[in-house]
Amino acid sequence: MVKRVMVVLTAVIALFAFGHADWVSVGPNGGPIYCGVVAPGSPPAIYAASTNYNYPLLKSTDGGANWSTPGAALGNYPWVLVVHPTDPNTLFGVISSLFYRSTDAGATWNTTSLGNNTIGYDIAVNPLNPQVIYAGGYAYDGSYWRLSSMKTTDAGETWTATQLDTATTAYGFSVAIDPVDTTVVYVGGYAGSTTALLKSTDCGTTWARCAIPGNLYYVYSILVSPVDHNIVFAGTLYGVCRSTDAGLTWTQQSTNNYNYRMVVAPDDPNVMFSAAYTTVYRSSDAGLTWTTAGAGVEGSIVRTVLVVPGEPGTVLCGSTGGMFKSTDYGATWAVVNQGITIGKIPVVSVQQSEPATVFAEFIDNAIFKTTDDGNTWQRQPTVLSCGNVCGIAFDANNPLMRWMFEGSG
Repeated sequence: MVKRVMVVLTAVIALFAFGHADWVSVGPNGGPIYCGVVAPGSPPAIYAASTNYNYPLLKSTDGGANWSTPGAALGNYPWVLVVHPTDPNTLFGVISSLFYRSTDAGATWNTTSLGNNTIGYDIAVNPLNPQVIYAGGYAYDGSYWRLSSMKTTDAGETWTATQLDTATTAYGFSVAIDPVDTTVVYVGGYAGSTTALLKSTDCGTTWARCAIPGNLYYVYSILVSPVDHNIVFAGTLYGVCRSTDAGLTWTQQSTNNYNYRMVVAPDDPNVMFSAAYTTVYRSSDAGLTWTTAGAGVEGSIVRTVLVVPGEPGTVLCGSTGGMFKSTDYGATWAVVNQGITIGKIPVVSVQQSEPATVFAEFIDNAIFKTTDDGNTWQRQPTVLSCGNVCGIAFDANNPLMRWMFEGSG
């Protein structure tokens, strides 16, 4: 079944490449979103990047109601997007060893190297001097991969890597700059089989480990409070940690897993959100307690969460199912996927007795059904606890009977 689908897809691609047929996407809308950023403006521009290779950014200027692709494709998918602190048309991203920069709102991009055998996962721009940018990641020193920080003082033209730890098993995932005292920089990750969070007080020249609990493992995200820069948050594999003394001591405040990205509501600094693997978590007391706030978010993995300046209560998140929007601080969410047609569809099955009825498997999201040749699609109930479906068949003697084959055991 899978082999037959791949042959059909290959034939379709060949026809398209040679101009023998025109194809129009009929959905279902949505697709895997990895990261995003909001550029302030009137209206603000919302950008989202998918996990699809060689694909441009998605952009919305109407609050997520509609999405389009503003420009050139990126060679791979960015692991993070950041907007320039004073120029909303300048965007930065990092993809493996490459630093990406656009000065025309994503229409075109140029790239520079972070360095040979150097991997960056996150970037932070100095809000007082945007020429200075840090990347958190790891670099190969000839023997081992080491937790490292990369720094540029010319807006990404050239980079210098600094090894932060001697541990041989090391990964860097996050970086943050103190917005008040920009000589202070934090880098988080995993080194020496334990949680790793390091701090520099001299613009990244020297570094020291923070005493964060060692059993939380990966530090996926770091957030410095916009109200009090002595309050710092670390989003880890096993919860959110909070420091009230600029990283000297830490308290674990939650146990929600995989805190990939944290943000603060711009109109209420007590309200925070964390993209935490299968859902969104919210805090209403400045990070002291956290509760689930993902009712209506679809897809299997949530990687990013965004807030919109000037729009109280508005928050967006991206998952493997696409983009979702809340206007009530995450209490409820609605799908905002119009124009996002990047879903990975390995299986399309037509019901022989009703040719207008088609079932499509949407990887890491759901099975969708149309009864009108793809004009509209309905999300189907989750099939037990199965993984992605790789085959759908119909019983010729009973049109209500479906057979499905899933590939995760």
